[in-house]
Amino acid sequence: MKETGGWLSGDILRRWQSKDGSPGHCGLFVVRWEGDPEAPRGFSLRAARLLRGIGMRLAKLTDSVRGWTLSGDDLILAVSFAPEENDDWASGDVSSGRMAFLIRDTAQRLLLEFGTPEAMRPGGGIRCGFGWAAGKDGRTIPMPGSLREWEAALLNAYETALKRMLFSPAPLVRFPLEELRDSLIGFEFEVRYLPIVSLLDGSLYGYEAVPVDALRGKRIELEAFYAQADQSGKLFEWDRRFREAAIRGLPSGNGDVKLFLPVPAKIIFDPRLYPGSTLRRIEAANLRPEHVVLVLIEGDNDSAAMTGSALKHYRNQGFRISIPGIRPELESLRKMADLHPDYARLDVDWIRGETTDAVETSLLQALIALARKEQIVFISGGLDREQLLPGLVASGMHYAQAERLSEDGGGEESGADERIARLQARIRTEVGRKFRGASGTMALLANPVKQFGRNTPVSEASRHFELHREAQGVVISEDGKPVGLLMKEKLLQLLSGQFGLPLYWNRPVGKIMDTHPVIVEESVSVDQASQMAMAREPDKLYDEMIITRDGQVTGTASVRSMLEWVSQARVKDAQWANPLSGLPGNEPIRKEMNRRLAEGRPFAVLYADLDHFKWFNDQFGFQRGDDVIRYTAETLVQSARECPNGDCFVGHIGGDDFIVMSSGMDALEAAQGTIARFEQGSGAYVSAHSGVVLDRSGQPLEAPALSLSLSLLLCRSTAGWTAEALSERAALLKKRAKRQRGNSIAWEELGERDQTEPASEMELTGH
Repeated sequence: MKETGGWLSGDILRRWQSKDGSPGHCGLFVVRWEGDPEAPRGFSLRAARLLRGIGMRLAKLTDSVRGWTLSGDDLILAVSFAPEENDDWASGDVSSGRMAFLIRDTAQRLLLEFGTPEAMRPGGGIRCGFGWAAGKDGRTIPMPGSLREWEAALLNAYETALKRMLFSPAPLVRFPLEELRDSLIGFEFEVRYLPIVSLLDGSLYGYEAVPVDALRGKRIELEAFYAQADQSGKLFEWDRRFREAAIRGLPSGNGDVKLFLPVPAKIIFDPRLYPGSTLRRIEAANLRPEHVVLVLIEGDNDSAAMTGSALKHYRNQGFRISIPGIRPELESLRKMADLHPDYARLDVDWIRGETTDAVETSLLQALIALARKEQIVFISGGLDREQLLPGLVASGMHYAQAERLSEDGGGEESGADERIARLQARIRTEVGRKFRGASGTMALLANPVKQFGRNTPVSEASRHFELHREAQGVVISEDGKPVGLLMKEKLLQLLSGQFGLPLYWNRPVGKIMDTHPVIVEESVSVDQASQMAMAREPDKLYDEMIITRDGQVTGTASVRSMLEWVSQARVKDAQWANPLSGLPGNEPIRKEMNRRLAEGRPFAVLYADLDHFKWFNDQFGFQRGDDVIRYTAETLVQSARECPNGDCFVGHIGGDDFIVMSSGMDALEAAQGTIARFEQGSGAYVSAHSGVVLDRSGQPLEAPALSLSLSLLLCRSTAGWTAEALSERAALLKKRAKRQRGNSIAWEELGERDQTEPASEMELTGH
């Protein structure tokens, strides 16, 4: 291969157009040295010598380089290779990425061999860009092509490569080279594990491995860590060390939790990476590919096509894939939808306060709905932000991950365990509050199921499915406690493969069972269990759920039976919902009142009534009257949401009467907040010329056109009280509130029922 003068010679074109079976997909690399502008004389000669050396060495190393030339300060390489299966014709990211990796490695070796002084000064580097030799149709020119077509294609490829080189966020090689080469010498790291917890039942779902500086004990940011290793040419070595340490040190090595293992997407360019290397390390640690989720870490120069290629490379080996850094931004969400990983981690740093407000909650719900539609399991950050957990649980988020290390170190120390146990207890409390009062438990849906030990041969499980065609799954248990699940459909898929029978027929079922089935106690509500089922990976959505009593298997339930139960319950709830406000009506209100009285815990009852609503309806019409009813309902609901630690129920008795039952919060303060919120927005429904307000008998009143009367019962003790007795007391209290002019609150504390007088009473009036 000879150097040519000025531009690539026609000889290169003839090589590209040859019919000897060589690939016909061609492009250009532009490589440029960016040195210190104040460098001494002789720099340009050394740069030219280096670029010439890169061209000559690459031409010997790979047949993909069909020719090269120096043009000014640039080295231009003519390359020809078939794009990868997942490549993008418009960018050539995967094919060109492998070549760029080879260019970078060759340049670093030559710089160290030549001892170029400019490479030891900060501020410089080597940049690189690539462009396909594309035709008018946006694809490479079909062979043979005319000389004019090739010239136009070369010019287009050169312009594309030049733009990518100039606008690349990071150079291919960054100077000073010596500093980069020595940056990881003697560097030691440790692996710590950040817990991932289910927000549907509080169970520990997995750990994400993160590197920690062994000397300073501080977490190392993965993007910077991999970028530094890549620039120093040590990406493969340090990635391998990190993977091995993370797999070896997993706190639970039995596959009962998942390991989220970060890997750099760019590693697929390294020719030393071959399929199966990570699999062998995982199997040596007594794990299977489904126990490990690979978290793809992108660099500054990494493209979506390259990340997609890495995702495909690892998914073909049986791994599940996660991508981090998802945010409520269009570009980020499109990336998630295009890559379609198994998991996606949502950043929550955009949530400003300690708790989520109404807008943030709505946005969370929309993001979760998008992920559910794309069949992607969502994991949010924010497990450390304890005050954020109620909002995440209420919005329907699947899982949450810790974002920082515990103060005393890793994930196995007692301090970290206590912290996680406290967070899990908080999550269970919020989940219980979310599903409190839900009708129907999993005990109603439990069907008997066959149980096998983990050492039972696969052949015996297969014969069971042949004899019991109605059976869809079997439970793998030890001493009656479930340890796995084997579904008939997945067993048949394994056995129907080319070598399925000889490989699996005599193996124990423990080797092929699902070690992460959903296990619920029979006391769990069907609503909660159905959400847990829908939060699974797409290939597990229709697996049966294992039902236990005190940890012992009692049966299984199908997703179909749960969905049928939930849909029937929704129909019943809709029958009792108020059609105007959508809030629960009289029957749900009665059940909620009786439930709270039966629990025997203190709670508060707030009755809300609009003043002079009949006059308002006659004056402004029923349509505006309906708007005021809906606004009042929204006001009560929003006030309840502003108390994240409170257990609130909002119901619509009928007409302009509402009820709120709450516990675990300052009910009087919440009532005052309701009055303030109502005053802020009620003026929008009243005309400036509304006329004189009339009472029900038609007598004029000196009162505002629209006001809210609240009667609040603080039930410090429920002993002796009934729903009817509380309603009677509230009616008397409401009369006192309505005697006040404008928005008002009348409240009293209630002790045991046999007391003749309430503990205390007071009236508050607002204008």
